[in-house]
Amino acid sequence: MNNDKAGTWSPWSLIALACSVGLCPAVTMLGVVFGIVAIRDVKTRSRRGFRVAIAAIIIGLVVTPLTTIGLVWWNSVVREPMLTGPLKGLQAAQDGDVTVLLDEFEAGIATAKEASDFVRRMTNRYGTLKSIHQDPEREAVWSSDNWAISVPYVLTFSGATVKGEGHYIVMKIVDGRQQPVFGFSWIQMGENPRLIFPRSINDSKSSGTERRDDSE
Repeated sequence: MNNDKAGTWSPWSLIALACSVGLCPAVTMLGVVFGIVAIRDVKTRSRRGFRVAIAAIIIGLVVTPLTTIGLVWWNSVVREPMLTGPLKGLQAAQDGDVTVLLDEFEAGIATAKEASDFVRRMTNRYGTLKSIHQDPEREAVWSSDNWAISVPYVLTFSGATVKGEGHYIVMKIVDGRQQPVFGFSWIQMGENPRLIFPRSINDSKSSGTERRDDSE
């Protein structure tokens, strides 16, 4: 029975509709649950909101899988790299596969030889990479356009624990248009000299008081 024109509005129908258009899968699924509650409330108390409750259920069922996919993608492509840096790529490179490392960086920013040379120097100096996590003593800094972030890290190796930093780009402007990147533009670690990848960044970051890592 349609009760949209009878009595007062069911608050559950309005809550369900608000939840169904959320960005979090847990919230959008609540839109479905509250929609079912709203239908029961409408029928038992002769309130308005039947069509709104049905709409909330339909929207929630459609939006929930979409937001779930989006959340999984965001966590794996953006959030996890920001938290752990190019950990998987560096570990894979130490095992002999530099393609994983290059995939974590902006396309075309370095060659396989440059990646191999960097990982060799890193391994010779510090040993096997165990983990990377954000440095709680330093703050991450977003760029002025909020499309790139420099994240401070602590890198734990078999032979040492050192501080580092990575620059992750979400988007960049190319010919006046936003272009998705979702990758690192550089990473540096250690001191005197700092190890920096890719080498094209090395010249701009090396100062007169710091010798480069070319000889390692």
